[in-house]
Amino acid sequence: MSDVRVAGPARANFRAGRLASYAFSVEATIGQNPMRYVFARRFPAPSGRGSAVTALFVLKPDVLFGTYVWIEEDPDLPDCRIHTYLPTMKKPIQVVDRLVFDCLPLTDIGYVDLMAWPHPALRPAAPEPGMLRPPDAPARAVARCFSGPAGLRVSELVVPRQGLVVARTIHHGDQEVRRWEVAEQGGPEEDWLPRRIRVARLQSGHRTEFVRTSPAVPVPHEAFGDEPALLRQAVEQRLHTRQE
Repeated sequence: MSDVRVAGPARANFRAGRLASYAFSVEATIGQNPMRYVFARRFPAPSGRGSAVTALFVLKPDVLFGTYVWIEEDPDLPDCRIHTYLPTMKKPIQVVDRLVFDCLPLTDIGYVDLMAWPHPALRPAAPEPGMLRPPDAPARAVARCFSGPAGLRVSELVVPRQGLVVARTIHHGDQEVRRWEVAEQGGPEEDWLPRRIRVARLQSGHRTEFVRTSPAVPVPHEAFGDEPALLRQAVEQRLHTRQE
């Protein structure tokens, strides 16, 4: 099992201290439906070769059980592949082009919000003046901005030195379409892994809060080489054992 300080071009989002292969559980309520997820990530092996893998599995509601997102990132190329699967599909589909900046169907989970690093289609741009700061954002957080395909723009607030992304907005032209922000940060003993995240869609007024309901637990590095369903089972077992 890996327990090393991972290397990368910048601090990875949702990093968990020295763990290079780990998972944690998340809950939310969308409408009247309670949702349960598990988030799992494996960074490249200590040799540095290979892609970072991020997987998100939907456990509840039952109608969405088996849904997953699978993201592979190689920041040195750079390269990124995103696949998603819903139980109604015959096989996973690759998420491409502008859809990369949208959400997993029937959820408020943005693909770019799950990624370890900025998507390679994004290019650094001058920060937009007057970016709205969430009330919970640290005063020392600074803005950075990226331009994307088809008139998309991604703006983030980042805490210097720590490299923590604490807010993200996505604009299409002049219209803000999504906002993601950390509502409660984890402590230094958790490497600042967020405890609560808020997501809002400005057009519909819809808002969702995601709550991390477990610490990050180690997962065998080799488990990420299995089929997604087997990885989900291994992660669930790790989390269940931790709770006993």
